[in-house]
Amino acid sequence: MKRRLAVILIIAVLLLHVLTVTALALSVNDVAGEFICNCGCNELLTSCEMDCGKQLRGFIKQQIDKGMGKEQIMRYMKVNFSEALLAAPEKSGFNWIAWITPFVVVVLGGVFMERAIHGWAGRNGGGDHDGGDDTESAKPGIDKKYSDRIEEELKDFGW
Repeated sequence: MKRRLAVILIIAVLLLHVLTVTALALSVNDVAGEFICNCGCNELLTSCEMDCGKQLRGFIKQQIDKGMGKEQIMRYMKVNFSEALLAAPEKSGFNWIAWITPFVVVVLGGVFMERAIHGWAGRNGGGDHDGGDDTESAKPGIDKKYSDRIEEELKDFGW
């Protein structure tokens, strides 16, 4: 009985190993999803139905059949077909600058706009107001009747 249980256990382990290896096997779409077609259609290689896409997928299949891994195939494709085939550029070297530059420009633009708006508001008398009743602090050039009216309306609204 123990021997039969041991044989069943060994067979189960071997079956699990075989099933796991086939589940981990690399497919063409796993690699092709990292590339775009080189014919100019700008589709992912997985969805391109043109001859060039089929040829590249066939090339990837050949490399998988030779036992190459995903990273090896990607390096091989970059060397033989250029880096232009990559669906997303690598984040290193000049490509890193190309990835970062738009975000830096947006942040710097935001800082510039914030400073410009504060500068304009300060020049036009839009400075901070502490909410007190000091009508004497009204800017010169503003009629007293308008500042009084503003004060009355602010009181009506509970300010």
